[in-house]
Amino acid sequence: MESMQNAYSRKVHDSYEDEEEKKHFQRIVSAFRHYKSHSLQRVKKTESYLLSLPVHHQKLLSKYKEHLQEVKRCIEYNNDIIRLIIKDVAHIFENVSPASAQNDSTQNTRPVLADQEKVQATIKQLVRDWSVEGSEERKACYQPIIDEITNQFPLDKCTPSQVQILVPGAGLGRLAYEIARRGYTCQGNEFSLFMLFASHFVLNKCRGINSYQVHPWVHQYMNNLKPEHQTQAVFFPDVNPSDLPENAQFSMTAGDFLEVYTEDDHWDCVATCFFIDCANNVVQFIETIYKILKPGGIWINLGPLLYHFSDMPMEDSIEPSYDAVRDVIQGFGFHLEKEETHMKTRYAQNVNSMLQCEYNSVYFVCRKPKRHINILGHQNGAESNGIQEQEQEN
Repeated sequence: MESMQNAYSRKVHDSYEDEEEKKHFQRIVSAFRHYKSHSLQRVKKTESYLLSLPVHHQKLLSKYKEHLQEVKRCIEYNNDIIRLIIKDVAHIFENVSPASAQNDSTQNTRPVLADQEKVQATIKQLVRDWSVEGSEERKACYQPIIDEITNQFPLDKCTPSQVQILVPGAGLGRLAYEIARRGYTCQGNEFSLFMLFASHFVLNKCRGINSYQVHPWVHQYMNNLKPEHQTQAVFFPDVNPSDLPENAQFSMTAGDFLEVYTEDDHWDCVATCFFIDCANNVVQFIETIYKILKPGGIWINLGPLLYHFSDMPMEDSIEPSYDAVRDVIQGFGFHLEKEETHMKTRYAQNVNSMLQCEYNSVYFVCRKPKRHINILGHQNGAESNGIQEQEQEN
């Protein structure tokens, strides 16, 4: 596989010179750089309060005091990884000038609390996507999608490299990687710079198996049964990310899904996992997926409806039920071929925590008709994706 280094392109704007984009980039870099100081400040607050307790209370909590020292060491280990992640971020986008992407002002940018939480979430995402510990989550969330792709496009009945698959909301890229590893042409799309920085590090810099470690739960101070559950080390990556077929077509694109993907009838398959609820207007996502799929193409989806912008200050959002979402899907012309509700899934869950979060996710497969009426009223025909197509009624 060619290095992913040159596969990251930024398409939010024609040029990255836009001041708001530069400021956003610098803010995210700053959030990573302030991870250590912000995290240690939280420990210091606890230590200060501990020292204010009666002496006999402190004696009883001597092991807890030692534990806080271990927490600080874990934060240091995490910071070592973070420094590696952001080391070359100014160069990760092929169509971005490094000079315009980063400057010294990132050192002085005040970190935002919400951004610090996203840095912590990024560390946990390394576990979900690239560790042995995340294998059960991946089996529940990614495997049904992968199985459906191989069912729809059997490797012995098609030329997999001719099957073009898009994974919006690709996160750290594991689902897209697994699809490409099977020979399909796959592109991951991600909007979050937190995810893009980390995925670039894993896909381009990590070559040995389990060569790095993080402490993903060190910021979870509550609901720990044992102290070591908070300070547990997790090694990554569990596979060599460069272990792809020689001619694998695998790329990552940065930017807003709605702005990046505007070409009609282009993709054979769109695979979404924990994605469609990231929209202010989920209908717009569904409409775009329908438009960019080739006639006869399929959309595979798995996830809940968390609606990320719901009740978020300064953001608009609609939050239709799944029944209403299904009506929209069929209203655009999709044919629902498979549907399953109450699929048990988790997201970056600490299995040792006293608090467990589990989604009853929805899984569905739907197809764009081979002949459809587009918004201009023109009838379109199907395009071949290299697989022997079966006739189906529309």
